This record gives sequence, C-alpha cells and structure tokens, in this order.
Amino acid sequence: MRLRCGEEVFDIVVKSAGEALVASVASRELRFALEPAGPGVFVVRAGTRASTLHLAADGSRVHFSWDGVTYTLEQEREGEHPSHRHDPGALEAPMPGRVAAVNVSPGQRVAKGEELVVVEAMKMENALRAPRDGVVRAVHVAAGDRVTAGQLVVKLEAMKMTNAIKAPQDAVVAEVRAQAGQAVGYGDVLVVFREA
Repeated sequence: MRLRCGEEVFDIVVKSAGEALVASVASRELRFALEPAGPGVFVVRAGTRASTLHLAADGSRVHFSWDGVTYTLEQEREGEHPSHRHDPGALEAPMPGRVAAVNVSPGQRVAKGEELVVVEAMKMENALRAPRDGVVRAVHVAAGDRVTAGQLVVKLEAMKMTNAIKAPQDAVVAEVRAQAGQAVGYGDVLVVFREA
C-alpha cells in the first residue's frame, strides 16, 4: 500500500511472521508485535522496547501518536492525489477536539519532541510535538478553540544547520558514503575511518 505523510510518500508492505508483524518501508524491514491496550490504543513491541501507539481513523486518514509525535497518514492510490496538502512544516490536529493548551508563539525556537499544542478529544489529551528542531512561523489556534481533524494548528520552519564531522582520533578516511547536497537521515553512516 502507498501512504502519504505530509509531502512524503511511502510504499509499505506488512506481512505476518508468526506472532509478529514485519513491515517493509523504504528497503528497511521493521519487526514488531502489536497488542491492543484499549479503544484506539496499542502497545508496540520491537525487541526489548515497548511503546504506546494511539490511533484514530477519520475517513481515509489515520491519525496516530507515537513517542510523543502525532502523524497523519492517508492512503494514496496510483495516480491519485489528496484533495489538499499542507507543507511538511505544518502540524495538524489529529482529530476533532478542543485546544487545551498552546505552549509556543511565532518566532520561538523549538526542539524535536517539544510539546507545542495540546488537543483534548474523547476525554484524552493529545500532545502535538515538534517532529524536528525548528522555528515556529505561525500559530493558528488559541486555547479553548474547537478544531477539526486535519486542521492546521502550527506552522514550523526547519532550522537550517551545517555540521562538521570530525575524526574521533588520528585516522585515515576509508570510505565516504555521502556527497555534498545529498539528504541524509539521523543515524546514517556518512564517513568510515580506519586507524592510521
């Protein structure tokens, strides 16, 4: 199946493997077990790690909160495009509810995982957290406002940064695995060193 999350599209294949599930996403395989813990709440177990997953369906969209970050997924069929697309810096209300708290203001720098807005729905508080480090460009709600699922709540701009990779000791560069201008992800190996 093809799922869209913001501007990113993922081809995902999920298979059963005994008691576990295996999801193939972008040439990576993720093995996990999914245990119901209540209505719309699941415990995800991967190895020795366990975390809570909150899910809410809204038509063709699925809103989920995992590790303090809320995401919205929409199934996309070949040649089909969603009716609207917010940019990747847009944080949307995960479900209809009331804004319980707004913890940021425009111009404020935020760190990945920082709580920005709290939406109360179905007697449950859902914290919208920064998906990455950035700067708040706009806040579109106030405490007490009613929101609909998918409504734009906060607009973030990613912080632009440049980092240098320093050799951990005197060494020889054995391999360079990235090129200037190439997008890299957290944890990617960029340079391999060997002893001099």
